[in-house]
Amino acid sequence: MTREAPHAIGQRESIYLDFVRSLAAFFVVLDHAPTLFDLPNTPRWGHEAVIVFFVLSGYVICNVADLRETTPRAFLIARFARLWSVLFPAMVLTCLCDVVGRNLGYNSWAYVDVPSNAFVIRVGAVLAFLSETWVSIQPLSNQVVWSLCAEFWYYMLFAAWMFVPAGPVRGIAVVIAALLAGHKALLLLPIWLMGVVLQRSGRLRRLSFISSVALWCGGLAITALILATHAYDPAIDVMRWLVSPWLFTHLAQARVFWLDWALGLTVAAHLLGARGLVARLPLERIAAPIRWCAGVSFAAYLFHMPLLHLFAAFLPKTAGLPAIGLTLIAIAMLGPPVERSKRWWRWALSRVADRLPDIRLGRLEIS
Repeated sequence: MTREAPHAIGQRESIYLDFVRSLAAFFVVLDHAPTLFDLPNTPRWGHEAVIVFFVLSGYVICNVADLRETTPRAFLIARFARLWSVLFPAMVLTCLCDVVGRNLGYNSWAYVDVPSNAFVIRVGAVLAFLSETWVSIQPLSNQVVWSLCAEFWYYMLFAAWMFVPAGPVRGIAVVIAALLAGHKALLLLPIWLMGVVLQRSGRLRRLSFISSVALWCGGLAITALILATHAYDPAIDVMRWLVSPWLFTHLAQARVFWLDWALGLTVAAHLLGARGLVARLPLERIAAPIRWCAGVSFAAYLFHMPLLHLFAAFLPKTAGLPAIGLTLIAIAMLGPPVERSKRWWRWALSRVADRLPDIRLGRLEIS
């Protein structure tokens, strides 16, 4: 992989990435509704959408680290602000929804699989990004937080490798981050790194227009084939046969990591083709609604599970579509102010960082 001067993501490509992110967030919401309501024939592509998120994350995070967040201080403040600005409100919402749904709702089945014990440990582990460190700790009704905890440690691994000078200290930092990430995050790490390759590879930036179109179409076609043929179902059956029940259970979301790698590669190929294709399309004409949807996509991802459980506690199982509609309305109301809070988090974390002592590791300085 050839390292060249950093390249910015173009405006039209950025709009397209926002479109992909918004679409993936919608399918995550759609995937979890049938677990609580009678919604036959509903696409169940939530896990596949998370793979899309991982590729997008690796690409975008590497891009901002190359261009804007070029110091460890700037990078770490931006990452913590981005995650905590939505994660803290998400956990507050989760607690409120669970309390109201359990105590005032009519349908006890809405929380039959939702743990309520060890409250402090469950919430604290999520806020510290440790809920998937080797042992899974489900944060009440918000099961989807697992991917956020994995992604946080991808950021830390990337920061350790990028900002710590080569030598023993870098090795120690990488090992510590890997140990805290846990086995599921490490098994899915290659998918995140595919996004990094999209940003860093100079050779991949010199594709012809025909090659870009072929990659865009090919990546989309193979992804559609994986979804249409329900390829994950037989893959899960194979893993169930190959490994012990204990290992199958503890692999959890990474139990078919090899198929996740294949899907990640097709998504990366599609995004690579899009980079050369969308530059010729006037996407700025439809930028406003796409930007708005992308702006609430993070909130949609972290808010939808407790909201769906809450509505399931009051609605009949046949009211799946109204429940999805109410969930989307709530997200549309809560998402924008939560998104705007990111600026406050950056300011607050910068103030904290200003009070910390300088840390020097060779050529690295964190202050």
